[in-house]
Amino acid sequence: MRFVRLFFRFLYKILKLILKTVGILFGLLLLIFLFNYLISERYIFPEPHLFSGKYWYNPYAGMDSLHWQRTNLHMHSRAWGGLTNGSDNSSQEIWKIYRELGYNSIGISNYQNINSLNAGEPWYIPVYEHGYGIFKNHQLVIGARKVLWFDLPFGQNIHQKQYILNRLRKTTDLISINHPAFFGGYPPSDFKFLTGYDLLEVLNGYSNSIPHWDTALSNGKPAFLMADDDMHEISNAREASRRLTEINAPDNKQQSIFAALRAGCAYGVEIKMPKKETYRGKARRLDSLPNVRSVTVRGDSLNIALDKPGTEFRFMGQNGKLLYKQANTCSATYILQPGDTYVRTVILFSTAQQQEGILYYFNPVLRTSDGKRPLMAEAVLDTRSTLVKRIIGFSSVIFVLLNIILLRRRFRRRK
Repeated sequence: MRFVRLFFRFLYKILKLILKTVGILFGLLLLIFLFNYLISERYIFPEPHLFSGKYWYNPYAGMDSLHWQRTNLHMHSRAWGGLTNGSDNSSQEIWKIYRELGYNSIGISNYQNINSLNAGEPWYIPVYEHGYGIFKNHQLVIGARKVLWFDLPFGQNIHQKQYILNRLRKTTDLISINHPAFFGGYPPSDFKFLTGYDLLEVLNGYSNSIPHWDTALSNGKPAFLMADDDMHEISNAREASRRLTEINAPDNKQQSIFAALRAGCAYGVEIKMPKKETYRGKARRLDSLPNVRSVTVRGDSLNIALDKPGTEFRFMGQNGKLLYKQANTCSATYILQPGDTYVRTVILFSTAQQQEGILYYFNPVLRTSDGKRPLMAEAVLDTRSTLVKRIIGFSSVIFVLLNIILLRRRFRRRK
């Protein structure tokens, strides 16, 4: 009996020690994240404005219709010992399937991990998905030189989102904001002010973010699109190649792809998947996609020409307003109006199964003063506001910690 009592007393002490250790670790983790929030900066954002000027920037000027690089830079393979979503995907199998589907440029973007398969090849793109917060505030880090572990996982205001983008900028070539509509991570209103990114994942396999894109464009932010699968299960044929980016570049080398993305010389494709999708059927569908022959601006005319007729061409303007549409043609022209600030085009292709089976989304032509690609204005550090926030924040934390320590001492004395 005494042995049993001693045994349970020993177990109790072990359990108490474990709980105390877990509590200390959890407390330290909370303090680290709290510190991250306290050191984040506040900004003065550039005033929203309309694109203006007598010239048009055409991101497709000089494109070669024979050089489209089919691309997907947002997909997941097994990483971190299988802890993250995508644990059943081998990197080799992903590359094999996407190459068989006709992709020229592929990037495996695991969470907080740069996949090294084919590193050293001229067409290798180091990429990862940054962010581990509960509201999916994620960014696609393209051309990453290292992984940034800093994040604010319990929600972010616009100043904190800007702070993370600014920190990422120092570690990479390009930044795309991933699936902004997903989990409400980035409401459309953010894009009235947010800056410091290059691309916006307008088309995502789980959630499109078209209002976010139009908000950015309507407020003078030259954000060009990305379209990605966000594939997590390569064995499911419905997950692969449901969104893709066609990039006009002379080859699939890293620098060629980056230059075209910066210029906006790319378009996104959305494919509505049949219920019983197979990779063989998918390959046939991709091989039969219409090719883009030209996107030109001559005088006041925007013209888009394909090698196959589209069911409907839709020309969209300020705040996503439909400006003009033209049906059943290989080529459509919109007369640019004096009040137009930007014009982007969507082309619908109906299929036997679905009225809106395939959609092409083109980057906008933008009004400029000189015809060159507009640059995104930068948010400026608000030094005074940042200092006040940090003083109040750190003082509050110190005050709370001192009170906790004092209360623990009083409790021990009374005990």
